[in-house]
Amino acid sequence: SLVQLPAFLFFLWAPLIDVKLRRRAWLVISAAAAALCVGATIPLLGSSHVGVVTALLLAGGVPVTLVQSACGGLMVATQSAQAQSQASAWNSAGNWGAGAIGGAIVLWLAARVSAPLVGLALAAMIALPASLAFAIPETPPKPAPWFRGRLAEIAKELWAIVRAPERRWGVLLLASPCATGAAVFLLPAIASRYGVGGSGVMWMNGVAGGLLMASGSLCGALVPGAWDRRLTYVGAALTNALAAIVLLAADRPSIYFAGTTLYLITTGFCIARFTALLLDVVGPGSHDAGTRYSVPAALGNLPLVYMIWLDGVGFRHFGTRGLLWTDAAANLVVFAIVVLVFVTYGMGLRRSLPAQAE
Repeated sequence: SLVQLPAFLFFLWAPLIDVKLRRRAWLVISAAAAALCVGATIPLLGSSHVGVVTALLLAGGVPVTLVQSACGGLMVATQSAQAQSQASAWNSAGNWGAGAIGGAIVLWLAARVSAPLVGLALAAMIALPASLAFAIPETPPKPAPWFRGRLAEIAKELWAIVRAPERRWGVLLLASPCATGAAVFLLPAIASRYGVGGSGVMWMNGVAGGLLMASGSLCGALVPGAWDRRLTYVGAALTNALAAIVLLAADRPSIYFAGTTLYLITTGFCIARFTALLLDVVGPGSHDAGTRYSVPAALGNLPLVYMIWLDGVGFRHFGTRGLLWTDAAANLVVFAIVVLVFVTYGMGLRRSLPAQAE
C-alpha cells in the first residue's frame, strides 16, 4: 500500500516539471533517479530487508510519477489535438510492452548472474532509453519561480478546467468506475476455478499479459483523433465488459485463456483511451502542462482502487461470477448513462435547430 502512494499524490510535486528546465530534461533526470532506486533494490530483495526495500521503492515511485507527468506535459505541449489520440496509444503501449519485455529480461538475468549485476542491468534499461527524450523538439520554459505564487495560479487553471462545460463530462468520466480494468489484478486468483495451473497463470498474466495490453493500447492509435473522446472512452469500457462476460461462459482452461486474452487487450485499449480523454480534459497550451495533466491523472487512479475493492466484495459474496459481473456492470452502467445523455442532448439540439432557423 505504501509503495502505491506516489501514484495518488504525485500532483503535489508535479509542478517541478513545469519550471526551470525543459520537460524532456526533467524526464531524463527523473528516469535516472528512479533507475538508481530500483536498481539498488534488487540486491536487497529478501525478508531481512523488507523495510529498506519498501523505502527504496517508495522513494523510486516519486521520480517514476515525475516521468509520467513529463510525458503528459510533452504530449500536451508538443502534439496537436489530432495527434494526441495516437500519442496516447503509443505512450500506453510503451509502458506495458516495455514493462513486460524488461521484466522477462530481468528474470532471465536473475538465473544467470549475481543480484548486483541484475540491479545494474535494470537501472540501465530504465535510464538509457530515457535519454531519447532529448530528441523531442520542445521550446524552453518561460521564466518562473519554483513555487511562489504559482500554486495559486495552477489552482485557478484547474478550477477553470472543472467549470468548463465541455470538459466537465470528461472529468466525471475519469472519476467514474468504467474502463479501469480492475479485474486484471484479480484474474490470477480465480485461475484455479478454471483448472489453470501456476505456469499458465505466470505466462498469461506475466510477459504475455504485458504484450497483450500493449497491443490493446496500440488499437487506440486506430481511433481517429476527431472522434469524441468521451464516447470512445465508454466504448472501450464496453469492450472490457464484454471480455469479462466471456469469462462467465464456462469453467474451463480454454475459456480462461480466451477471456483473459480479451480482457487484457481491452484493458490496454481502455488505458490508451483514458490517456486520450485526459489530454482532452487538460486542453491545449504549454504553460504548466505537466501539472495540469497530473492532477486529473491522479484523480483517475482513484476508481481503480475502489473497483478492485468492489470486485473483491462481489467475489466474497458470490464467488467468481460475482467478481466478473461486478466488474462488467460498472462498465455497462456508465456506458448506458453516457449514451442516453448524448442521445437525449442530440435530440434536443436537433429540435432546437429548426426553431432557431424560423
